[in-house]
Amino acid sequence: MSRQLFGTDGIRGRAGQEPLTSPTLEAFGFALASQLESSGASIVIGHDGRESGETLVAALADGLARGGVCVDVVGLAPTPAVAYLTTAGKYTAGIMVSASHNPAADNGVKLFGMDGSKLNDDREAAIEAAFFSQEQIKDAAEPGAIRRAKNLLGDYIGWLRLEAFPDLDLGGRRVLIDCANGAVSQIAGRVVHAFGGEAVTIHDKPDGRNINDGCGALHPEAAAKAIIEHGCWIGVSVDGDGDRAMLIDGKGRILDGDGILAGLSDLLGAHDALVKQTLVATIMSNLALEQWVLQSDLHLERTQVGDRYVAEEMRTNGYTLGGEKSGHMLFGDEHGFRGDGLYTLLKVCQELRNAQLGPEDFAKGYVDLPQKLLSLDAVRRAPLEELPQLADACKLVEAELAGNGRAVVRFSGTELKLRLMVEARTEEQVELAIEKLRVAAEADEILA
Repeated sequence: MSRQLFGTDGIRGRAGQEPLTSPTLEAFGFALASQLESSGASIVIGHDGRESGETLVAALADGLARGGVCVDVVGLAPTPAVAYLTTAGKYTAGIMVSASHNPAADNGVKLFGMDGSKLNDDREAAIEAAFFSQEQIKDAAEPGAIRRAKNLLGDYIGWLRLEAFPDLDLGGRRVLIDCANGAVSQIAGRVVHAFGGEAVTIHDKPDGRNINDGCGALHPEAAAKAIIEHGCWIGVSVDGDGDRAMLIDGKGRILDGDGILAGLSDLLGAHDALVKQTLVATIMSNLALEQWVLQSDLHLERTQVGDRYVAEEMRTNGYTLGGEKSGHMLFGDEHGFRGDGLYTLLKVCQELRNAQLGPEDFAKGYVDLPQKLLSLDAVRRAPLEELPQLADACKLVEAELAGNGRAVVRFSGTELKLRLMVEARTEEQVELAIEKLRVAAEADEILA
């Protein structure tokens, strides 16, 4: 069965348009209830800072309750907090209503299993099948209760402080967090204070329409400017739902996911904390990261784009560090293979303090090779073998770069867009190569 609802990261689209309408999500919640594997099932739900969030949460909760599932609604909450609460609270499943880094008009639905991890393709396919055959599903004899449970977020903060990083002391250091006017806005300061730090939070006033707007992980330059103005020791920019992180040192240097992986690979590798001396990234990570880890006698495994695929590779081989250039960092079993911007910040702080280093020493000297990413509106998705002009252009570009660069061509899993990425030793090589790919895509009539 083809996937009609789920993309690479749950359901994603424009709020108020199918499938993200109240009637459809109520029906989806009802179908999901029929697929839960235990009687007396319960679910925890959160949302980010979009104005459509509460409406869509209410629709999902109504459908679940009609199917006999009890629902705890935590309200504004980061995706990693909802994932943590799912497993810590022994819920049957968890739901996050969010479109992550997308604009405010979009929204989405992410599902978590009992262990707090995202559902695999087979589970999603079963839920889709139930959704499209609802005439076979009967209302529960007794509807489930819907409860407000905002206080549960304190459990997540307590876990960070008492279990995840019990020995970390920020000792009055000033820490900046750009909250992206999103899901971490109400807890970011509380987390920093819990470790004895002085919190400086910016873009922490979501109004439903300002999420990710000129701020957060998509615009780390805003935090880089603020960190100097406020004299902070370290800072982080998260995205709208709080699972990405861009790190900024006290001098305003920005490190994306590749930079964070480079710095952590050094610190963790130095005390043999990397299983098989290996870290995991995606095909979108810069070639400079691969060269960096090889210099330290480490190994880089690559996966297709999506933190779920990074997590799958890590689980299969027991790896303890992985992530995406976008800032999704995964730390293996210690954090349930979940991306978490605040956890990433604390992890870096802990490793720096253990090594008696400052943020300016983290990934010192790491620089990406020149890279350019084009995101082009497409009219349809198609395998590369069905796009002869683009396929030939890819082969030509790879041959011309001769191992000193890379080209990656893929369709987005969350938007109808064609992504073209080229990296090489010089900006001129990058520009020439990516233009060849763009012209070829145009010739294949794939662009809108």
